[in-house]
Amino acid sequence: MRKLFTFLVVSVTAFALQANPEGYIMVAMHSPGELPSPESDINGVRLSAIYGDCTRLNGFDLSMSGTIRERINGMQIGILFSLDGAEMNGLGIGSVNYVGGEFAGCQIGLWNHAFSGAGTQFGIVNTASYFAGLQVGLFNWADDLDGLQIGLSNAVADQACYWLPIINVGW
Repeated sequence: MRKLFTFLVVSVTAFALQANPEGYIMVAMHSPGELPSPESDINGVRLSAIYGDCTRLNGFDLSMSGTIRERINGMQIGILFSLDGAEMNGLGIGSVNYVGGEFAGCQIGLWNHAFSGAGTQFGIVNTASYFAGLQVGLFNWADDLDGLQIGLSNAVADQACYWLPIINVGW
């Protein structure tokens, strides 16, 4: 009886997740073997054992690695995140935090990158094309900076004094 009940619950849940492209939870081993499909918007939680892929995420992501193609509002925790072309508002914690679009919030990792960011980056290496806020790490780089860099090596490409150790300020 218990096995039948478990089977029914899993079947109904899988059917409901596939029927609703705006899912509340995504479970993925590896894309495209995830429920719901990678074209889905997730408004809740995404759990990925190896790799997950979705269009938009509003909520919490716990993954080994994953891609969010358009936008995330929330928090990510994991080993590797590739957000090529995505926008992020929130907190990213992982080995590599890469936001290819607009970023607002906090990134904590070994390497943090934002195409255009506002907030804080804490890591070994922090990079950005444009950054407004605080970068704290061993190596900090920004093409254009409105903020503060604290680290062993700090560089801002569009400043007269291109590189400074310990502290660099851009405006």
